[in-house]
Amino acid sequence: MTSAVTGPARPEVAAAPAPVTSWPRTAVPAPPRSLVVVAAVALAAGVAIAVVGAWRTGVSWDETYHVVRMRNYLEHGWYLLDQDLDGSAPGAWVDQRYVYAPATMGLLHAWSMLWGVDGAGTVEATDQAYAVRHLGVVLISFVGVVATAVVVRLLLGSWAWALVCAGVLVAVPTWTGHAMFNIKDVPVATGYTLVTLGLVVVLRAHRREGWVVAGVATTVAGLVLAIGTRPGIWPGLALAGGVVVLVLVLGREWRRAAALLAAPVLALGILTLVYPAAFSTPVTALVEGALSSANYDGKQGAWYYLPLFLVIELPTLMLVLGGAGAVIVVRRLARSAKRPGRELSHEAAWLVVLLQAFALPAIAVLRESNLYTGLRQLLFAAPALAVLVTVALAALVRWRVDATASAKAPWRRGLVPTLGGAAIVVPLLVQVQLFPYSYAFSSVPAAVVSPIAAAQDRDLEVQTDYWRTSVRELAPSVPRAGFVTCTPQIDDDERFLPRSSESREDCSVDLIGPLAPYDALRPVAAGDPDPARFVAVDAGSAFVGSNCDVLEQVTRRLWWREVPMSTVARCDLVLEPLPGDGRVAFAGDGSGAAYLRGSWAMNRALPGAGLGAESGEIGFALPTDATSGLSLSLSGTGLAGASLAANGAPLTVLGDDVSLHAEMSPAVVSLLDAGRVVLTLSTPTPGALRLTDLRVARLSEVAP
Repeated sequence: MTSAVTGPARPEVAAAPAPVTSWPRTAVPAPPRSLVVVAAVALAAGVAIAVVGAWRTGVSWDETYHVVRMRNYLEHGWYLLDQDLDGSAPGAWVDQRYVYAPATMGLLHAWSMLWGVDGAGTVEATDQAYAVRHLGVVLISFVGVVATAVVVRLLLGSWAWALVCAGVLVAVPTWTGHAMFNIKDVPVATGYTLVTLGLVVVLRAHRREGWVVAGVATTVAGLVLAIGTRPGIWPGLALAGGVVVLVLVLGREWRRAAALLAAPVLALGILTLVYPAAFSTPVTALVEGALSSANYDGKQGAWYYLPLFLVIELPTLMLVLGGAGAVIVVRRLARSAKRPGRELSHEAAWLVVLLQAFALPAIAVLRESNLYTGLRQLLFAAPALAVLVTVALAALVRWRVDATASAKAPWRRGLVPTLGGAAIVVPLLVQVQLFPYSYAFSSVPAAVVSPIAAAQDRDLEVQTDYWRTSVRELAPSVPRAGFVTCTPQIDDDERFLPRSSESREDCSVDLIGPLAPYDALRPVAAGDPDPARFVAVDAGSAFVGSNCDVLEQVTRRLWWREVPMSTVARCDLVLEPLPGDGRVAFAGDGSGAAYLRGSWAMNRALPGAGLGAESGEIGFALPTDATSGLSLSLSGTGLAGASLAANGAPLTVLGDDVSLHAEMSPAVVSLLDAGRVVLTLSTPTPGALRLTDLRVARLSEVAP
């Protein structure tokens, strides 16, 4: 593959067939008209899928957390979660304070203010607010599509091929699927692509000063968007920028090199204005951001994770074409390196594309980084993949033209439209099947193998709606009678537990859950809730706890089979066994959290568990029946005026501000059967009560 020609294209002449890995120094052959039409239709369809899907899809995992982060940023200046703050500053225990930054949420906040759903100092968590932010993410993704297309225009010299590349990119299910909501990975991907575009423009600028200015401005915008969303992405951007600067220096292009070196300085200045709490110490922010991202959650990944999910999440034909495109570019660069008088600046432009596709993914494989939830953390490589697929198709066109000119293989005329059309159309049709959950795509090989593997080991199941955005569609089927747990934990007996790994709150009012924005869609309560059961909402898996009865599912067709997106079930209440000594201590590090349900919050800077609402629950299972009744003792602060009920029955309490004492009769203990006890602690002063200790003893063991 070569650059665009600077003059009129020379007419095609008969020549000996060139190998597919060759890219003659003539104009790139035009793509077949049918392929251009397919790409144009695909682009329009992809835009429609993203826009309509963004308005219809529900809220995802990360969005809710970033609402909390943005609220704290506006109030305290730190883009952190509540449990990360010690007052208005990061707690001493926080080692991931530089993983995220507020650039994207700042843009979306301004966008939401234009729509009137946010105020200057407020970040709303309503269904409309999330939908508006979704549209903002779609616009950011469109910028990435346009930037990718312009890169191809500069490298291949053809707007027709640029259109084909845009069609390929929107056909990538992970790209269009995440474009509807993903406030972290889509902006990073678009920012990375803007940097690639800016570098290519500077490399191609030669003596055109206007191009240099445009390239530097584009690079700055990309750096701010990418690093300002996920600071740890900077090594990949720095590597590409360093290569370009080196090439310019070797070519004695001092002014262009100096202009490009100004880009990170300008970007850092903007980032410091946006997020002074972090970027006022830039070395710390960038180094810690990279290290924290590479070692996220302190877990080690596996080298085979990325290759495996490339096969699972990418359309197979697109993966093959992308690999072929990479080989073509590498061979071109290898030949160019051996040729005297080579055009370093143009070859470096191709190298920049390869670096976007492979640099950080290769590092992640070598380091065995903790990648999770598929390829979404590497979404920034999708635009480069689209470029490489386009390169492979362009090379096939050259092959077809040469073969046709020599009249040896007329059958090749239909090869490119067939392959290119299939690479674009097939995954787009599957996206329509899954709409609006395009990210739940898995390839044909994965669709064949996954059910077989999952039958042997549930951990081998390929998840569908991991992001839980289908809970909005499920909401009208979620009953109001009973406590709702979203994404319930699973015990060793494969039962759903009435608690989530993310929260102790009822999901219908939980700020960081997927159901609260759509609570109004739920049916009117019919009857009183059964205290011995709870409602579980789970997504992404066909598994349902053994203690549950399925009420409803949201499903979609993936290839030839129906797959569940999300499920609501009613489950028997399973409680954590009480320790043998009958004592449970609560602490900010999460100790005792398994026994809490409701509006409890823990922070390492504060003792115990804080009750943020009028009431909260403490549930446990007794090791044996308490035929003589139970003695209860609670310790903490702010307990004055608090009341206590057990299994729905009010108890008589004695105590003061730091302790409460009560007794449960055998009849009250037996109300929930199976030795289950649910205490409801109520307070007249929400936010003031903190529970540090619970002691339970049999009345027969208590001294008179």
